[in-house]
Amino acid sequence: MLSKFSITGLTLRGHLDAFKAVDAPRTIYTRYGLGRVGPNGEFEFHETCPIDKLVRAENELCALIGPQKAFEMGVAGMKYAESPPGVTDIVTAMQMFDAAYHINHLENGVPMFDPETGTMREGIGHYRCLSISRHRAVMEVDVPYPCDFDRGLMQSWARRFERTALVTHLEPSVCRKNGAPRCRYEVSWK
Repeated sequence: MLSKFSITGLTLRGHLDAFKAVDAPRTIYTRYGLGRVGPNGEFEFHETCPIDKLVRAENELCALIGPQKAFEMGVAGMKYAESPPGVTDIVTAMQMFDAAYHINHLENGVPMFDPETGTMREGIGHYRCLSISRHRAVMEVDVPYPCDFDRGLMQSWARRFERTALVTHLEPSVCRKNGAPRCRYEVSWK
């Protein structure tokens, strides 16, 4: 049912930044129709990419490259992502991560989060901030992307606001990699 949702190609550029001279991502993304190799030899994502194809491509890619490289791909993935206005510190950042996720995704060409009205569209899962304190947040994630990739995304986002931020998977046996509907993560900082 993800076929009506997409993500901006610009946001995906960061995914390739995790790879230096490795053709696997370009080959897989091309096979799934997410873009093409341009005249200068660099991979060019389409302006928008269907999430259903992207998720299949990234699951295949993450199985090939392993959890550490998937994490690094997630870290690099935040490089070009748009942020909602008003995020100025780590606490607000974790509370607004779901809005940041939705603002970079589209439903039938329309951004899934409107910062002016606060309206968020449903259908692609969420990054829920379940609790937050002075040095810790607990995030519950039920999005279609790979777990290790998500951990990297959240760490990169958190480190925009607090360079000591670290994301760890809570309850590793309850994980989307093992068929669970969601994962829980702890984001901690000093």
